[in-house]
Amino acid sequence: MTERAHTHPSVGVDGAIAAVRARGERVTTARRAVIEALAAEPHQDAEAVAARVSRDQPGVHRATIYRTLQSLVELGVLAHTHVPDGATIYHLAVGAHGHTHLQCARCGRMFDIPIDWLAELADRVDQRLGFALDPGHAALLGTCCDCLDPK
Repeated sequence: MTERAHTHPSVGVDGAIAAVRARGERVTTARRAVIEALAAEPHQDAEAVAARVSRDQPGVHRATIYRTLQSLVELGVLAHTHVPDGATIYHLAVGAHGHTHLQCARCGRMFDIPIDWLAELADRVDQRLGFALDPGHAALLGTCCDCLDPK
C-alpha cells in the first residue's frame, strides 16, 4: 500500500451506503465492510482491502470481497485506478470530485490531482489524434519532490 500525499474529499460510509441503496441494491455485510475499509484508507489494492475486511469481518470469504469490489465499481460507488507496475487501487467514488492520480516511480507515493488539470491535454489528444483520453483510469508516473531532492 502506498502513502497518500493528497486525498480527495472524503465521501464517508453513510454516503456510499446511501448510494448503494439508491441504486436499488442491498447493503450486505461484505459491501459494508469493503466500503468501511476504503473510507478508512483510500488507495488500497484488493489484497489490502481483503486483509482489512478479513480482520474486521472474519466471516466474509476472500472471494466475496473480490466480487464485492467489482460490483461496487460497476455501481459507481467505488472507482479503480491502474497503477504502473502495481496492483489496481480502489477508493470511494460517490460524491468525490473528479480527480486522477500521480505516482512517484521511486517511492510509490500517490498524489490526487483535479482531473480538470488534464483537460487541455485531453482536448489536444482528441483534436490531433481523435483519441478520447480517460485520465482517471490510470495513474501517471513521475518523480515527487522528495525523491528529486532528498534531504
